[in-house]
Amino acid sequence: MRSVIIIIIITLFILVIDLFSLRGINYLLETLGKGNRLPTLIFWGISLIMFISLVWTGSQFQIIRDPSRFIRIMVVMGIFLMLYVPKILFNVTQLLGEITVGITRLFQLKVNAGLIREYFLITGALGGALLFLGLGMGMIRGRTNVKIFEQEVVIPGLPGSFKGKKIVQLSDFHMAGFYNNPEYIDEVVNRVNRLRPDLIFFTGDMVHNFSEELDPFTGILGRLNAPLGKFAILGNHDYGQYFGWKSEVEKDANLERLKEKIRASGFDLLLNEHRTISLDGHSLDIVGVENWGKPPFPRMGDLAKAIEGASPDRVKILLSHDPSHWDLQVKGKEKIELTLSGHTHGMQFGFEIGKFRWSPSRWTYKQWAGLYNENGQYLYVNRGLGFTGYPGRVGIRPEITLITLK
Repeated sequence: MRSVIIIIIITLFILVIDLFSLRGINYLLETLGKGNRLPTLIFWGISLIMFISLVWTGSQFQIIRDPSRFIRIMVVMGIFLMLYVPKILFNVTQLLGEITVGITRLFQLKVNAGLIREYFLITGALGGALLFLGLGMGMIRGRTNVKIFEQEVVIPGLPGSFKGKKIVQLSDFHMAGFYNNPEYIDEVVNRVNRLRPDLIFFTGDMVHNFSEELDPFTGILGRLNAPLGKFAILGNHDYGQYFGWKSEVEKDANLERLKEKIRASGFDLLLNEHRTISLDGHSLDIVGVENWGKPPFPRMGDLAKAIEGASPDRVKILLSHDPSHWDLQVKGKEKIELTLSGHTHGMQFGFEIGKFRWSPSRWTYKQWAGLYNENGQYLYVNRGLGFTGYPGRVGIRPEITLITLK
């Protein structure tokens, strides 16, 4: 019954958007003297193919266990967004045009209503075309256009032996998206090793759902080299909660297999625990918690358990997948100098030009990308290396983070 309701909602959503979009397109074509039935037939043909593809995707999403086929589902979702996000923008501008015309009539202003409609429709069409191209390039190029973000973090009381040490943070691989493209992960590993980090941290979401996603990559990730250690934590996707398992036993078994494969990749997997790193008589603590986020995300993390037994005088670096954890349970409450998170992906869409940054992610997360500092406590939010939902990135590039401790 639930699936039928979802199909009805999607059908109505697509139908409303398409009818209003076609209204605007036909108006523009008639204005240009190009009006005929062919554009309408092409328009509805594309919409019908898209609808059938979405229904197929929905029917497969909860039954496909083969990671090599998962990218097909993501591509369908990407094409859907390529087509309908620009249509929504076009419809918004069309609606604004109609509202403007209505206001002019209300106040009996002597203006050309047709020119007003044309102005808004042309603006919407150009904006939609640019957005269509941007989303397309985001799928073709943006999802693997990795950038190294370098950041210095000044920690008062940092032990002398750790001054100048380099940390590489990686996050959110979502390996199913690259199951058929291991070359991307191989290149990420090569770029990380060229940075010669002292420590490597992975901050969750190794897979999208299934432990099998990691199979082609254990050897590749095993080549990551850091003399002071490689540490990892789990993210919300790693628990497999976005798949309809036959039983909790099957779901738990998948998680246990994933844990073993992460360890086989050379990572020390921290599950609400800490490790003390010693160097030349100085020490600091690496603390790792399981996922802890705002609902509906799971709260498996136990910070009190993770730091139990750790010296209160030692500098601590916390690995916690969801940045909301820092805001709600760490900042101003625990003596943790630096927290490293991921999770947001920067919504895989936004603008980063110089110091100016914007993404829809900021409507959901107070801290969504980059470095934050409040009263000497730092949080760094990695933009991730993979994707979920939309199989691409526009303006928010995949990230390797290089942090130098000062």
